[in-house]
Amino acid sequence: MSINMNKKSNQKKSQERIRALFQTSSVQYIFSARCASHRAIIVSNRSGNYQLHAVDFNTGFTRQITHARQGKLLGSISTDGRYIYILNDEDGSEYGHFVRVPFEGGMAEDITPDTNTYFSYSVSTSNNGKILCLTAALDNCNNVLVVSEDEGETSILKKRYSSDHSLSEPICSPDGTLVCISETNSKTKLSILILLSAKNTLTITRSRSFTGITPLAFSTTKPQEILTLVQVRDWHRPAFYDFARNRMAEVKHPAFRGDIWVLQWDESRDQMVLCDVYHAEQKLYLYNTRTKKLKRIGPKTGSFNFHFDSTALLKDGSIVVKWSDFNIPSHLINIYAPHYDTWKKIPEWSSKKIHAYDVEHKWARASDNERIHMLIVRPRTAKKPIPFVIDIHGGPHGVVMNEYSPEAHAWLQNGFGYCAVNYRGSIGFGKKFEQKIYGHPGKWEVRDIVAARGWLVKKKYADEEQVVLYGWSWGGYVTLLALGKYPNLWYRAIAGASIADCIMQYEDEPAYFKTQDQERFKGTPKTNRARYIKSSPSTYAHRIQTPILLLHGENDARCPTRQIKYFVEILHNLKKYISVEWFASGHIGGFTNTVLRVKLINKAIQFARNGQRKVPSKKLS
Repeated sequence: MSINMNKKSNQKKSQERIRALFQTSSVQYIFSARCASHRAIIVSNRSGNYQLHAVDFNTGFTRQITHARQGKLLGSISTDGRYIYILNDEDGSEYGHFVRVPFEGGMAEDITPDTNTYFSYSVSTSNNGKILCLTAALDNCNNVLVVSEDEGETSILKKRYSSDHSLSEPICSPDGTLVCISETNSKTKLSILILLSAKNTLTITRSRSFTGITPLAFSTTKPQEILTLVQVRDWHRPAFYDFARNRMAEVKHPAFRGDIWVLQWDESRDQMVLCDVYHAEQKLYLYNTRTKKLKRIGPKTGSFNFHFDSTALLKDGSIVVKWSDFNIPSHLINIYAPHYDTWKKIPEWSSKKIHAYDVEHKWARASDNERIHMLIVRPRTAKKPIPFVIDIHGGPHGVVMNEYSPEAHAWLQNGFGYCAVNYRGSIGFGKKFEQKIYGHPGKWEVRDIVAARGWLVKKKYADEEQVVLYGWSWGGYVTLLALGKYPNLWYRAIAGASIADCIMQYEDEPAYFKTQDQERFKGTPKTNRARYIKSSPSTYAHRIQTPILLLHGENDARCPTRQIKYFVEILHNLKKYISVEWFASGHIGGFTNTVLRVKLINKAIQFARNGQRKVPSKKLS
């Protein structure tokens, strides 16, 4: 009796410690207004779930914008900082209509009331507030929608462009007369910039082809010059494209090493904030577009946001950015002008240090001799091989760096070693590394995970009998595929919001993701069915030996539920070991909803710690 009571007491204490990790205040994103960058959206969990907050760093004004039951992760702010745009979806499905609300507060207004629901990420506005635009997966294709505004009220909606290929998020010219997008051909993978007239008669101007290009912002002084992110040689680099002259001018500097991302462009100051992402490390720079001088700024370790408009600019020129490292939750810091070599936490958007783990950066050799980066952390008391979890990031074009993750800390608190792998497809390792997966989705990702496991076992970090796979989204897909391709290597597997059957996934997903899959698989299920079958975890279900826990949202639009139910039914009929935890949200609900997030990580850790090799399969009701 006393043993059982102690076990329950220890389990309760463990859950309380885990809950504290996730309830610690953290900032996930900052989105600033292009022409009023002291105003921004802050995505934070300080009120419980992740929600959007409006912040004016000059006046100190702040308010919580959203109170979504499942939380909210993405939003847009108008160029002048007057309005916030939020996708009004139901239960986290990510299908809905964008609404706008005044920055200071007020009624929400649907900006596309006459359309069907659509999948979309963001809204762009012109500097003068005359138009706004968005890319929407609607009516089985990708569309550019333009909404004209008149005296603060939305009026005319136009579908300015439709495509069966991938479209970028659009940008508006300062005067509201033009919209620019990039279109990537699914077969050739070549991209072009497309300039659209925003009003009256439609005119279309196309640029020359690039291996990859994304428009970021129009110049305010040169009507047809656009700041872009373009793939040059082996890396993503900022460049200015002049439509009138069909000329590209790359932003260059000898110090650049990896992918160079633009966090902010202040044309009036001839200034850019840049982030160099190279081999899972970041460097923050201030670049002068006139003198071409580059200055390293801010913390020399840790991680930053590196999407466009992810910094706020204060009156005195100081810069606000999001920063974290493995032991310190993500928070906002103010990097002080004019020297930018000192910085300080912003108290309202910061929290305390969680732990003091040592982070190791190691490299494994894959089957083709490619070097694979791993971020490894072990409990301080670990002196012999221990149970290890391999965390497989989503994307696939993501990257794991020295940044805070409550999930990682939860695993460590429960006696597991932690290894995050930057497999083929990850950014910051060059074009060849990033695009190796095209034509063979899953193949190289899985081989890289196997290489990481081999390194952990060989170096006596991991107990070879207790290596657990854990991944969400594309990471969940790689997890399931690894189980069937290499069935004898894994102790337990947890896959969240995953892909289990690539054909069903394609059939049910939004057009936005269909075009991406056409690039990755080099065709559709009709034109390249064999590749979809070969890359599907369901194809190898009969070989799986490892107990699996699936975590999946009932309203997931990105990884729809039909293919998961199909996979579970196959495993059940094969009498494999499968357990499913459905939750009432969409693809990102497992991240934005703090209570749910705690519940799911507790389920995952309990499942992984279960000493029983065989667990019963659970049939879907």
